[in-house]
Amino acid sequence: MIKAVKGMNDLFGKKAYRWGRMEEDIKTIVQTANFTEFRTPIVEEIALFKRGVGETTDVVQKEMYDFLDKKGRHIAMRPEGTASVVRAFIEHGISINEPAPFKLFYIGPFFRYERPQKGRYRQFHQLGIEIFGDDTPQMDGEMIFTACRVLEHFKIDYEVHINSIGCKECRPVYREKLVEYFSSKKDKLCDDCQKRIETNPLRLLDCKTCNPKEKYQDIPVMTDHLCEICDDHFKKLQKSLEIFHVKGVIDPFIVRGLDYYTRTAFEIVANTGGSQNAVAGGGRYDNLVSDIGGVDTPATGFAMGLERLFDLIPEDFYQPPMISAGYALCEEAVDDLVHFAKHMSHHPVTFFADYKPRKIKKVLQKADRSEISFVFMVGENEVKNKTVLMKNMKTGEQKLYGQHEVILIVRDLMKAEANFLKKNF
Repeated sequence: MIKAVKGMNDLFGKKAYRWGRMEEDIKTIVQTANFTEFRTPIVEEIALFKRGVGETTDVVQKEMYDFLDKKGRHIAMRPEGTASVVRAFIEHGISINEPAPFKLFYIGPFFRYERPQKGRYRQFHQLGIEIFGDDTPQMDGEMIFTACRVLEHFKIDYEVHINSIGCKECRPVYREKLVEYFSSKKDKLCDDCQKRIETNPLRLLDCKTCNPKEKYQDIPVMTDHLCEICDDHFKKLQKSLEIFHVKGVIDPFIVRGLDYYTRTAFEIVANTGGSQNAVAGGGRYDNLVSDIGGVDTPATGFAMGLERLFDLIPEDFYQPPMISAGYALCEEAVDDLVHFAKHMSHHPVTFFADYKPRKIKKVLQKADRSEISFVFMVGENEVKNKTVLMKNMKTGEQKLYGQHEVILIVRDLMKAEANFLKKNF
């Protein structure tokens, strides 16, 4: 038997319904903040991620799905969304044709070859928010506030961790401080971190293997080495978060895993008590557009892992819709059921028809197993009188309608659903 590839998951039934509702709610929230949807291809030239994400990052060195296509071009399946959006931003001249700030969001699948675990898969999905053309710390604050709005909608308890990782002016000084500090401890570091001392010392701070913040209390922190401009930016960010009523905890070990970040870096963690509790993260990347070949453009954004978010949403947050189904009780009733299904399709109720004739006992057993709320049955008498018999599977109540009384039927179904929601929420 052929099974799904490791780390790639199927989604169906009630989970698929809840996932779809989750995405709909997210889109509504971000669109009210004037973010417009943006879609990019799943595959890109690998050079985009090497330049945009960083040659020395784990994403590029270890985790990308990359291959040669039939013409020998080196292609990668997107491991994150920002680089692809920046490529499209440059390619389509959006900075020229659209007024700043240009605010966009995307929802879609991404791919990384990592060890699968709860909330982390090799094909995973993210909500991404990107804002181009605004360099203010207040926009960083609004961006973080948007992530918080999503979590609050789903009634998730969380904590915001913020940091500044400086800019091209002040970060090199801090980088040397880290190299000096960790070089004396090199023999106590994992193999990856021993390499990072030379290639990417900031990543030493968030290594899950070495766990330096638990072992060492005197590690130099970036906030003590910020230049005047970065220091002012960070203070204003904290002020804007206060105004947005977002409580930000300063965490000097938030550095993010990608090379393009500057100044603002943040993560949001869910208060679940587990180790895999980061649900969103991002920050400012003012140099990425120019690094990839575009005009110098400030930018900020975040990504939110939807699998991890989905696991945090209570199962009863979304109730399944009240489903109605039509059944034929004899061969002669099939055509009448077809007509009835056609008329029901014109209205905003969930309805499907089962055209295989069955005895009433089998119909009710099948409807019960399928968790049908209302059953509409057409038998010999109903064909003769052009009626349809409705049975409420929750109360047992039955009611006879004319097959042409679809508007009345829909009104009663919608009323029943409204009463159910009022009673249960």
